[in-house]
Amino acid sequence: MTRPLSPDREREFQELLAFVSFYTTNVSGVTPTSTFSIETVCAAMIEQHGKSKALEGLRQAANDVIEELSDKRAAGVAALDEALRASGLITASEVRRRYGSSYKRVTKRGTIRNDTEYYLINGIVVDLGNGISDEERATLQRLLDRYEAAARGKS
Repeated sequence: MTRPLSPDREREFQELLAFVSFYTTNVSGVTPTSTFSIETVCAAMIEQHGKSKALEGLRQAANDVIEELSDKRAAGVAALDEALRASGLITASEVRRRYGSSYKRVTKRGTIRNDTEYYLINGIVVDLGNGISDEERATLQRLLDRYEAAARGKS
């Protein structure tokens, strides 16, 4: 028998399961009772490998969702965020901030290089429901301001 997840990891599991389930049901059209639904896949993974491995799978699934959203317009992501927020769930922008490799690259580098990165960072800054600190929000806003100033200088 596997040991239970810590309270933080259990909360992460539940948040990601709800997020991926919402996305696959409402955006991708997968019914929750389908053999391909995230609920069904997670249940099988928990039974075979334990909840810790299922959490790893959910992280990968959440990252896949974020990658799918990378080419979507900011308004589409904002609408998805609003629908998630209205359902009491973690937003796509927050998942992107937590798990997205692009976000981590931008913050490590300290600069925004293109419009895709700009919209990623902007979505995180305008999402007031996410868990970023005021300091992190201010840092991200400075990155946005520098990118906008450079873009104005080019036009």
